Amino acid sequence: MRWSHLNNKGTNNLFPFKSLWRYATVMMALAMLLSIVTPAVAQQNPVVSGGNVSIAPTVGQGPTDPAELETFLDDFFATTMEEYHIAGAAVAVVKDGKLFFTKGYGYKDIDHGIPVDPEETMFRVGSNTKPFTWTAVMQLAEQGKVDLDADVNTYLDFGVPDTFPQPITLKHLMTHTSGFGERWLESLVSDESELMSEREWLVSNMPARIFAPGEAVGYSNYNAMLAGYIVSRISRQPYSQYIQEHILDLLGMSHSTATSPAPPELQANLSGGYRYVDGGFEPFPNYQGQPAGFPSGVIQASVTDMARFMIAQLEYGRYSNEEISEARILQESTARQMRNTPYPIDPRLRGMTYAFADLTDNGVWTLGHQGYFPPMGSQILLLPDQRLGIFFAVNTLDSGPLTTQHAGFQRAFFDHYFPAPAAGHIEPPADFAGRADRYVGLYRRTSYPPSTPDKVADLFGAFNYTVSAPGDGTLIVSLEGFELRFVEVEPLYFRQIDGSSSLVFFEDDQGRITRFYTDFAPQYSAKRAPWYELPSFNMPLVIVSVLLFISVLITAPVQAVINRRRGAHLGLASRTARWILVAISLLNLVFLFGMLFGYHPPTELHGVALSITLLLTTTVMSALLTAAALVYIVLAWKDRYWGIAFRVYYTLVTVAALAFVWFLNQWNLLGWQF
Repeated sequence: MRWSHLNNKGTNNLFPFKSLWRYATVMMALAMLLSIVTPAVAQQNPVVSGGNVSIAPTVGQGPTDPAELETFLDDFFATTMEEYHIAGAAVAVVKDGKLFFTKGYGYKDIDHGIPVDPEETMFRVGSNTKPFTWTAVMQLAEQGKVDLDADVNTYLDFGVPDTFPQPITLKHLMTHTSGFGERWLESLVSDESELMSEREWLVSNMPARIFAPGEAVGYSNYNAMLAGYIVSRISRQPYSQYIQEHILDLLGMSHSTATSPAPPELQANLSGGYRYVDGGFEPFPNYQGQPAGFPSGVIQASVTDMARFMIAQLEYGRYSNEEISEARILQESTARQMRNTPYPIDPRLRGMTYAFADLTDNGVWTLGHQGYFPPMGSQILLLPDQRLGIFFAVNTLDSGPLTTQHAGFQRAFFDHYFPAPAAGHIEPPADFAGRADRYVGLYRRTSYPPSTPDKVADLFGAFNYTVSAPGDGTLIVSLEGFELRFVEVEPLYFRQIDGSSSLVFFEDDQGRITRFYTDFAPQYSAKRAPWYELPSFNMPLVIVSVLLFISVLITAPVQAVINRRRGAHLGLASRTARWILVAISLLNLVFLFGMLFGYHPPTELHGVALSITLLLTTTVMSALLTAAALVYIVLAWKDRYWGIAFRVYYTLVTVAALAFVWFLNQWNLLGWQF
């Protein structure tokens, strides 16, 4: 799991976003106002194998000498662990069907000085649980127990709504083309007693279906939750038990579990989780993932155990070592099928396979996946043509940049072992500069929460990509923390300058650009945001409304005092109308500033705080009072119980209140949309 993506540039993670509401509310407030010392790295003795070759890396072949690889990794982790304040980390590399290298860095337990052991120390791998879930689905498919093309409702004891004519299939779930939006509310709990059953959670937390199956890619944790529940129902085993018996035990992953909390015999192997605060490390709360079983992010494993899983994936379902003569988690034909892209958004682009994002990095075919479960992060990189796999994990919050796709560890590894080939020059079309504006704009990632308050983060760039035209015949796409420059090579089809990624735009029947898709981040499509959801519209609306609300809190009491001193006797309607507007202004300002100062991490992932629930009550009260204010404003113009200046002024305030109600509803802040 991971907060990314909001955070660290978007990702293949369970929770892409950390401190969501804090980020959003700080930005909102700014808009309104405008109107432990890092421990020394502990290094375990590496487990290495392979021949003796030159210490210098062999360009384009990946690591060939464990000693050289160790030197590279030691330098990388020494630097990054200090830069990002990471307490502990571990890495495993496999090659040619064998464990090539593994090593631990830093501490699993700072207080007791216990270093990370790559073989025994277990990390939460977060969304890197999903490849296990997809493997389980494929096991059932090759046994003929499920049909990958059948409606998922065939295997459920509750119904997925038929929002679109096309049914959702297991293929859609595995490739994140189901069309579900995302949802993070109440995904974590701090107490085991709060864990819900799989069915209970799936029914009560089903996200909205926001696009037709197969139409676009939108990473969704609910996909894996639903698939895991189907695995449980078809196999007649709890999800955790099925994964244990049919994958972990078969591969000899003795320091791994799909049970949460971990069984007693493995508790001592679990790495502590940490965050860096005020110059030191402090323990991070031990949350559990909802629901019980948690097929999206439940697995805890050592990096050496994860090496066994990587080998099985690279070797088409087969694994063997000194203790295991041969184990198969999939038949070869099934394992090959898992590398297919059954729903390519465009045939010229890579996409999502049954288990991984299909990527190209420095010209090298790569299957990748990231995981984040606060505070731990991890990443899998498989290079099938090189029979090479890398897995690493860290145990500290805010380490997300290291696991970010195309950045962090991945960037350093590929630039070292697979330097990018020289890119050929692509000449922009001479007439493109005159056509570029049709592509320019703000685009929203399809994987966003459409029906919960999390949606408001979109206002501050959490789910947004921008496309701009610098005027030189190219397009610049700001994507996941990167700026990529593209050149048109065919109508609607673009190639990256100084890179290997492609970009495709889609248009509607009227020729208007509606969305784009890029194989730089194949886990997401991006849909053009409508004008009424743009920050350029919403933020001025909020600023003007807030200024008017503040003015009412000043003007109304002053006016009341002046009238009293003058002995003016206003009618009941006049006084009621004025104080209704005062109440509306006060409620709206209390809500905005209450969200800023009253909400603190941990976020709504483990439930919405009572204080926030109460704050949302103010939005309902404000909406009801706004309806009453409309009546009184109409009466004010009819009966003229205010002078023309005050009628105009209070009408503007009422319009602002109406606009604010629209704003709250648009971003799921009106009432309790949990």
